[in-house]
Amino acid sequence: MNIKDKILGKRISGIFNALNILLGLFCIIYYSINANRVNEFNKAVDFYLVLAIMCCGIYVFADYVIADIFNLIAVVFITLSIGKMIVNSINTFADALNGISMFGSSGVIGYIIVTAVVMVIMLVLEIVSCFLSREKKNAIKVVVSEK
Repeated sequence: MNIKDKILGKRISGIFNALNILLGLFCIIYYSINANRVNEFNKAVDFYLVLAIMCCGIYVFADYVIADIFNLIAVVFITLSIGKMIVNSINTFADALNGISMFGSSGVIGYIIVTAVVMVIMLVLEIVSCFLSREKKNAIKVVVSEK
């Protein structure tokens, strides 16, 4: 069974996690390039995103019941990544909101907003997928006998 069939054979929860893998890779590349350009790179952001991507991958591709916990663990890692990025760029937010350059920020806030929005989308998808089933459930037929 190839990867495409494995992903498309899942329910919406598995598809959300597969989408989060792609969004996570985008965030890692986009954040790394732009944060390095303005000397605000924090490797913890990428580290947490890599861990979240790994959890999503295990959830999508492992066929064990215990793999369901990785869906919830991915939420934690995405949240940590968002928090670390926002805390690391608080100087840029303060300068942009006040219209000054007082806190030594780079003044570039666009990449922070784009990365944060994509990570929040990842977080929402992951939280929603926690409440959905991963595999199709077998329907239980209830037979009512008439007397």
